[in-house]
Amino acid sequence: MSYNLAEIPTCELNEEIIKRAGVEAVFLGPEDRLVKVVSGPAWVIVNRD
Repeated sequence: MSYNLAEIPTCELNEEIIKRAGVEAVFLGPEDRLVKVVSGPAWVIVNRD
């Protein structure tokens, strides 16, 4: 089965990704701030959707 990921809404992609092993999800509200030190290798993705 093949999917065109461009057709899948970002919110659905996020929901699936945060279920995966090795993924850490942190929700920040409009007034929240986060300072984080990350040791690599790592990807940092910010989604404001």
